[in-house]
Amino acid sequence: IPYILAFLCSKLASHFAFMLNPTLSFQVGNMASLPLLLPTDTSTRSRIETLAQECIDIARRDWDSFETSWDFVRHPFLTYGEGASTIEAAFSRWSDFAESQFQRMKRNEEEINRLFIEIYGLEHEMSPEVSHEDITIQRADRELDVRSFISYAVGCMLGRYSLDEDGLAYAGGEFDISKYHSFVPDRDGVLPVLDDEYFKDDIVGRFVEFVKVCFGPVALEENLEWIATSLGRRAEETSRDTIRRYFLDEFYRDHVRTYRKRPIYWMFSSGRQKAFQALIYMHRYKSDTVALARTRYLLELESRIDARVKSLQKSIDSGLAGASRAQLSKTITKLERQLAELRDYDEEMHSLADDMLEIDLDDGVAENYAKFAPVLEAMR
Repeated sequence: IPYILAFLCSKLASHFAFMLNPTLSFQVGNMASLPLLLPTDTSTRSRIETLAQECIDIARRDWDSFETSWDFVRHPFLTYGEGASTIEAAFSRWSDFAESQFQRMKRNEEEINRLFIEIYGLEHEMSPEVSHEDITIQRADRELDVRSFISYAVGCMLGRYSLDEDGLAYAGGEFDISKYHSFVPDRDGVLPVLDDEYFKDDIVGRFVEFVKVCFGPVALEENLEWIATSLGRRAEETSRDTIRRYFLDEFYRDHVRTYRKRPIYWMFSSGRQKAFQALIYMHRYKSDTVALARTRYLLELESRIDARVKSLQKSIDSGLAGASRAQLSKTITKLERQLAELRDYDEEMHSLADDMLEIDLDDGVAENYAKFAPVLEAMR
């Protein structure tokens, strides 16, 4: 099987297949018609099989480096950057490893091509070289890898992963908080994603804590700066501002794309003003989760924003003038729009909370997600 697999992945097999069927797709008969030759020299066959197995191992390690793999253990920054005090150093180690694997795969594929070209006597007809674009394993990418690190952090915040255990720590059944020591996940399983730090378990605050636990307190600000720069920090933003903007505007879109419109984290969203957003983990959902999100977060947020509007209005009424008055008026307008959105959204949340909906994980994401469509972010 490794020999046949190596042949099917070679330039020869691709060339032969297009000769048999020069279209966009191959049929079973096309593959069955490929001329497979076995070398008379057993050492050549053994060499091809060894190279093929090494390519399989490299591809498996690459696939397992990302959380959509069943055998994912932990993020590469932590696997290959163990002991590093900065994320930049961890990324550098991961980048060096990924590049070495990429180059090894390229050399192996070219060696396999060369051996098959010799077996078929096509030395003067074909070249064994493989372009970088045809190597399918990943190279390190600073922005994408930082985004995947943030995704892993959210998984730790919601209990899917634990810094103290390999692989999945929780994917259904009885939730065991004793599995988490280094970094304890959110107790109620609801993470507020808001434009300001209204709650203690604010997602940006929890992410900062996660970075601190992983890489220590000494270089914390340096690490946050590096992350923010990787995400595209704007001139007027602090590192925390950039991270908050990412969570507000881009994180969920990235998550839906990663899981191909079958998200395991769900985002409560009040609408265009983004007055209220909160993440939950599908596997930790309970029939009272919507009610908890409403009473503990939504109604409390509504009360706090209302109090803030009144406080700002008092500042204006006290005779404040000039640019400060204009800025406060602008802030009040924004907050009043958010309040209107929250009140409309609360009607939807209240109705669903009263229904105490159950979900069955065996029904899959799409069917369960549809039950909560009025209060969740649309999958795009």
